Amino acid sequence: PINLNAGPNTGGPGGNIYLKAGTGTSSGSVYFVNPSTSSNFGVISDSTFDFSGLSSVSIASTGTVELSSSTTMTLSATNGISLGDSNVSGFETGSGTVGSVVSGEVTVNAMAGDITSETTNLAASDTDIITLYNSRVSASSIVMVTPSHPGGCEPFVYSAARSSGQVDIRVKNMAGSACTQAYTLSFWVV
Repeated sequence: PINLNAGPNTGGPGGNIYLKAGTGTSSGSVYFVNPSTSSNFGVISDSTFDFSGLSSVSIASTGTVELSSSTTMTLSATNGISLGDSNVSGFETGSGTVGSVVSGEVTVNAMAGDITSETTNLAASDTDIITLYNSRVSASSIVMVTPSHPGGCEPFVYSAARSSGQVDIRVKNMAGSACTQAYTLSFWVV
């Protein structure tokens, strides 16, 4: 076997190990080869991290594992993506108040958030119509909207019709009396 050991580092625990591809007309890659078959089971290059020759690959840490991109990150799998029993957190959130700029409208460009109604006294059985502008919403998005603070009444979301960049929300007060304050809706865009 060949053991690669990082040398001492006076600034902290150990030094670095660099694997560099040779010079040539292209960037080159680092290949991982099965010693018994001499076939490649993985490659890392300046644009590829490919271990598709294996049935499974595990990245594990006792701390944090971070994957980041300056544009878009795509996860895909033929049989789906399982998060197991893990907590999913860190969603992009925002909030806004209907009517703060234009009556009946609010803009919240986030995957999830809260919308506070413009109406503070929605009458019993009356309907509020709210237009949520949101750049994260497409015509094929799933948008879930639910009351999160009732505002002294019973707001019921009976419609959340989405189109590119917006959601038209219909809220009816199911209580026998008017709202006593603004109500709050929470939304999630999938």
